[in-house]
Amino acid sequence: MSGDNVHARDSKEFSYAKIWWIGFGFLGVQLAFTTYNAFLPLMYREFFATRAAVGLLMGTDNLIGLLLIPIIGAWSDRMNSPLGRRLPFIMVALPIAALTHMAIPLAASVLFLLIITEIVFTAAMHSYRGPVISLMPDHTPPEKRSTANGIINLMGGMGTLISFGVLSLIYDIDPRLTFGIGGAVLLLSLVVVWRKADRQPPYVDNSPRSSTNPIKDAAVGIRTLLKPGYIGQFLILMAMLAYFIGYAGLNAMFPIYGVETLGLTEGRANFLLTSFAGSFLVFALLAGVVGTKIGKIPTMLWGLILVPVLFLIAIPVREPWIIGAIFVLGGLGWALVNVQAMPLIADFGGRDRVGFYIGLYYVFTMVGQMMGPFALGLTMDIVGNQGMFMAGAAFFFLAYVLLRAGEKRLDADPVEIARQSQLVS
Repeated sequence: MSGDNVHARDSKEFSYAKIWWIGFGFLGVQLAFTTYNAFLPLMYREFFATRAAVGLLMGTDNLIGLLLIPIIGAWSDRMNSPLGRRLPFIMVALPIAALTHMAIPLAASVLFLLIITEIVFTAAMHSYRGPVISLMPDHTPPEKRSTANGIINLMGGMGTLISFGVLSLIYDIDPRLTFGIGGAVLLLSLVVVWRKADRQPPYVDNSPRSSTNPIKDAAVGIRTLLKPGYIGQFLILMAMLAYFIGYAGLNAMFPIYGVETLGLTEGRANFLLTSFAGSFLVFALLAGVVGTKIGKIPTMLWGLILVPVLFLIAIPVREPWIIGAIFVLGGLGWALVNVQAMPLIADFGGRDRVGFYIGLYYVFTMVGQMMGPFALGLTMDIVGNQGMFMAGAAFFFLAYVLLRAGEKRLDADPVEIARQSQLVS
């Protein structure tokens, strides 16, 4: 089939409406993880005195995710099933994630049970998170992925906003309600994705593949990333790791900061993050359009300057409403960064390795999420609670440097790489 015919077929089959429906899967992911990340530190605080210990536990429970994500990504690229490549993983893992999410507050009185419950929860979440996100590039041509990911992140922002703006207030009434509603939303997102996702989407190679070893495929792919021709991609992934240290650390440690420094209740401290989530929700689609117009990397660089500057401004502030206003601008900066990131990495995968590259994206960002709570928590232990903003700013500035270096080392524009792969297919 010629390139013109492929392009004509793809343009006809692409639909932004379908992307909105697929976005419900990401809404469920963000709502569940936001609730988990917001309230688990407060539960762990009942067992540990140091912030670093709380941060370490919030990070190490994701170790199993690091093992699963690249394997699931490589496996889903080669899955042969009547449900396509991604849905089998979603159908198995999502119900487990929903049930264990509901069980977290029931296990909170016993440390061992709490740790086991959250490990099962995170394992299930990471087993379907990559496949559900891969559905977007599977249904979207490379040149439209920034805007499409703006839609996906808008839906994810709605999930975050619901968690901060509704479930955080319900938490003060009964934590079981907060986590129960979160689990129910996960199950609802399963129904929507099941009904709306194509079994054979048009922008992924759907040709039958011989069965291979997904562990070996993942290992070979990661080794390839370290070869000289891929240094640009590696540096870009390292930039994403760096800014996720700052972002995840702030999300995990801010409830403690809000209670101890700003004098808020636990629920109100989490509610204050609504200003960040709400701003991201408002600007996500705009950020996607900007990325389409001026390019993914230039848009990310603007955000990687704005966010750390705002963190530094927030250090001396003790008025909650001013922190909220700073978070509104921070949400804009985060949208400029995060909306572009996954499409940028997905473009590297062409038509036949999208799942693997999205798996890599989550490996690097998960490492950042693991390190973030500990790094910012340790800084808080050393220099005081204001160290949360200091360390967060430092990691965002580091990400800026790494992204600029990675951009210079790319051998070709990633969208062009994807187009060439599409023509070859």
